[in-house]
Amino acid sequence: MKPTITYTTHFLDFVCAVAVGAQTFFLWMIFLMPQALSGQSSFQVRFDTLPLAEMPRLHSFAFARHEGKWLLLGGRQDGLHPKFGGFNTASANTSIWVVSPETAQVWSRSITELPDTLQEQLRSANMEFYHHDASLLFAGGYGYSDLAQNHITYPYLTVIDVPGLVQSVVEGGPLLPHFHQMRDTFFAVTGGQIQELADTFYLVGGHLFNGIYSANSDNPTQRYTAAIRKFTIENQAGTPQITHQSEQIDELNLHRRDYNLSPHIFENGDQGLMAFSGVFQPGLALKPFLNIVAIRSGGHHSVNGFSQFLTNYHCARVPVYSASENQMHTLFFGGMSEYWLSDTDSLLRDSRLPFVKTAARVTRLPDGSYEEVAFDAELPYYTGTGAEFILADNTPTLGEEMVNYDALSDGSHLLGYIVGGIVTPGSQRNPFTANAAAVTSASPQVLRVWLEKGAVSSTKGQALDGRYALQMRVFPNPAEDVLQLSARLPRAGRLLGTLQNAQGRIVMSHDWGLCNEGLQQMEISAAALPAGLYWLTLRLDGVFTETITIAKK
Repeated sequence: MKPTITYTTHFLDFVCAVAVGAQTFFLWMIFLMPQALSGQSSFQVRFDTLPLAEMPRLHSFAFARHEGKWLLLGGRQDGLHPKFGGFNTASANTSIWVVSPETAQVWSRSITELPDTLQEQLRSANMEFYHHDASLLFAGGYGYSDLAQNHITYPYLTVIDVPGLVQSVVEGGPLLPHFHQMRDTFFAVTGGQIQELADTFYLVGGHLFNGIYSANSDNPTQRYTAAIRKFTIENQAGTPQITHQSEQIDELNLHRRDYNLSPHIFENGDQGLMAFSGVFQPGLALKPFLNIVAIRSGGHHSVNGFSQFLTNYHCARVPVYSASENQMHTLFFGGMSEYWLSDTDSLLRDSRLPFVKTAARVTRLPDGSYEEVAFDAELPYYTGTGAEFILADNTPTLGEEMVNYDALSDGSHLLGYIVGGIVTPGSQRNPFTANAAAVTSASPQVLRVWLEKGAVSSTKGQALDGRYALQMRVFPNPAEDVLQLSARLPRAGRLLGTLQNAQGRIVMSHDWGLCNEGLQQMEISAAALPAGLYWLTLRLDGVFTETITIAKK
């Protein structure tokens, strides 16, 4: 069994560099601490391939399910984009696909019969989407616009009638009646995610990108939303209308894109969302977020004391909830990650975010703490980035997409399918940084994911590290002129501080450089700050994050 990355009250590690071929990896030599996983839902996963001869190559697309069929729209049919350029129209998906995994049938229709604005948005990539009742919400997306004569992030929300569109694609009916497109720059977002909570839709994270793609971190055409954008949709005279729009800014924690947002049930039974690891942290070039952000109807907050190591980019994922065990599991499959486990279960690091085969889960335990566990099984090849997880029809669920673990009997269950995604050869795990994007491709393969309930390995879970705690203290609090800050660092590293106001704007940043392990004491001038509440966040090497609330008199 792969070891558990679990979090207790102390942190034991040291770092050494190990050269492997032409690349340098960082091997975290961990003091392994045996720990029984008592009271924990016991399951494993395994994979096999579903043969679908006419399956299209797709990644970064949108999907919905209807009566055993998949509706697939948008996305790309080439591979990973290069550092500059890419996202040409020739390799965009210009068809609407319907797939029956049961009968292995595939139907398609060209989007060319639709109006220009619909065509352009439907051939975009990295749009936000959400399947709600009979409708598929399709927002934003990035691609080349013939109308604008430029690459743009599309300022549209399109509501799609899923049953009607599936029927038209299969039987040959008209397409246009099943689309309702609304223009609003509120939805000009790419690389974010949409979920629903308490009858309100949440568009979380993402960025606005206009112009030819460039990997430069200071590209003036790129702007992160750093926001939770809320909205509702009401039918007025049979026509959907956008209502009750609002925005919450968090320039630190929500400055992320190409990540995973998932439905979540907290330890007290509250339903919410969880924003998992993604890219990129402000002030740290190309450093992914490892902290996770809990989102509830009343607000959001970074989850202190937990870092998600094994999945740092958008990939196929599925939430699994056990009410009887009061545990919330989120399963992640492949993608790209700064960290992964070696064959000997040591944690390896490559800051360039290579492709990985890792299958892992992040679990919220009954006491509200979190742990990360790698499954025994890995994906059969390097894929998962830009893929989607589509539930099998007979999988018991709670709501739209959360698996009801307690309704599964012991044994093997087809949980769902990993559809599409980017594939790279094993010899090119870093195709982006190696300027070898051309070796990658969109996947036509469909992987079946089986959940083996009650399956445990003969080896007990091993803790790779302990729960860290920066043990932040601020005094006085409330403060007038000076904040005295102390923190106990679990290891030496670069220490950054960020102060945000109650509106989520960054009002002050500090870089204390390389700090030693142990107790550190710093001072922050608060004299110029207006009275009010603030969030103070410390980041150690961008890996460990801790936030506290302070008040200024």
